Parts: sequence; structure tokens; C-alpha cells
Amino acid sequence: MDIIIIGLVRGALYSLIAVGFVLVFSVGGILNLAHGTFYMLGAYFTFIFYSLIFHSAKGSVLIFSLILAVLSVTALACLIFHFLLRRKIESLVYTMVITLALALFVSEIMSLIFGVSGTSVPSLIEGSVSISGIKIIKHQLIFLPITAIILPLLWLFLKRTKIGQSIDAVSQNRIGSLLMGVDVEKATLITSGLSAALAALAGALVAPVSSVVPEMWLFPLIKAFAIAILGGMGSLPGSIIASFLLGYAEVITSFLIDEQLTEMVSLAVIVFVLIFKPAGILGYKTS
Repeated sequence: MDIIIIGLVRGALYSLIAVGFVLVFSVGGILNLAHGTFYMLGAYFTFIFYSLIFHSAKGSVLIFSLILAVLSVTALACLIFHFLLRRKIESLVYTMVITLALALFVSEIMSLIFGVSGTSVPSLIEGSVSISGIKIIKHQLIFLPITAIILPLLWLFLKRTKIGQSIDAVSQNRIGSLLMGVDVEKATLITSGLSAALAALAGALVAPVSSVVPEMWLFPLIKAFAIAILGGMGSLPGSIIASFLLGYAEVITSFLIDEQLTEMVSLAVIVFVLIFKPAGILGYKTS
């Protein structure tokens, strides 16, 4: 039972991180190496708004701080796309180099401002619950309902709204969408914001149960990359399935082998999938 619940919690969190990474790749062809940075900034901005600006211990203020953090990161991501990525979006090498440089730059800035010792924010729900003798922090359990709400809303947005349908069309055929008169640049801009918002939300949710440090951008990026490869680059359903597979793989590794090896699971997934099934679970083979 404990493996099932912890695996679900991890899978839900990884879904928030990976879906945005896959979405912006499928729409804009952007392999965003700064995706983990948006996760890190979501955590830091929550701390900044809650602890440094509002100075309040109320739970409602924490929720408001989380929302402001997500909106701030979303706006920042849109600015980054407009000024740094828009003109050379067709160059995969350029987008990879500029986003990696951005990730390293922001990490250094955060180190200079906040140091490397780490900060934290209080939990939305205090305390822990014991399941089969294993203590699980109550705050982590909210990952499940939040993900269960966010992902269906994202699907409805993509399938039922005009701009969402434009994004969906561009993700399936960018050239065809251009020929049909779809505003591809606008679709990519909105997708960049959505992608960052999901990553920032994940980071903000993790902030109360994890130390907020400048280096926290790296592992979410590796996990998002592993999930994207496992699920199939460009496949949103595949990324969701792969998120839970990776979550359970890490939990099983932690319980049966060694907790210190869990971070190696993502790297192993990248290597083995690229060797034995490059298209991933629901991806398409390319010639």
C-alpha cells in the first residue's frame, strides 16, 4: 500500500513537470533546458512572496503567494520566449544553448542572493499520516488532487478552446498550421507560458517539503527529459503514463535496493530507452 501511494504522489508531481516540457517541444520544437529553472523559480518566488513581502503566517496568504509565484514565472517565460527564442526558434542548437546558459545564469544569481544553504516555506497542510507503518507528509498528498484537476483542465483547454485547438494543431503539424493561417508564434508563446506555469506550480508545491536551493533545477530537468523520452517526444498521454512509471520505478528502487540510487533511475531510463525503443511508449518512429 505504501509503495502504491508514494508512487502515485511522485507520478502526479512528475506529470506536472513533464507535461509542460513535452508540450513546448511538440509545439515549438524547443528542447528547453531551462525548464527546471522555472520549477526552481516557482519555489523561490513562493518563498519571496510569502516570507519576504507579505510576512504572514496565514494559509490563505500562502496560497495567494503560490498563485503569484506561478503567474510571475509564466510572465517571465513569455518574456524569455519573446526576446531570446522567438527569432531563432528553428535552430535546435541555439535554443538548447541559450536555455542552458539561462539556467546556469539564474542558478548563480539565486546563489548570490539567497546563498546555497537553502530556504523553505510552511506546508499548506501540517503533519503526517502513517500508512502501513510508513509516514507520509500530508502536504504531499495534495499533489494528487491538484494534478487530477490541472491535467483534465489542460486537456479541455487544448481540445475545446480556439487558442487551445491552434496549439494542438501546431503540435501535430507546424507547417500545415502555418498554411492554414494559424498564428504559430502566438500559439508557441502561450505554450511557453503554460509549460513554465506547470513547472512553477510543481516547484511551488514542493517548496514546503523540500529545501529550496539554487541547484534544485537540475534533477527536475533530468526527470522531465527521461519522461519525455520514455513516453515519446511530443506525446502528452505518453508523458503522463511515463511520469507514473518513473515514479513507481524510483519508489521500488528506494524500497528494495537503496534510496540513494533513486536519482540514477532517470539516467538509466534515458540510456535504455534510447538504445532499445527510441520512439518511446507512444511516440512515432522517425526515418
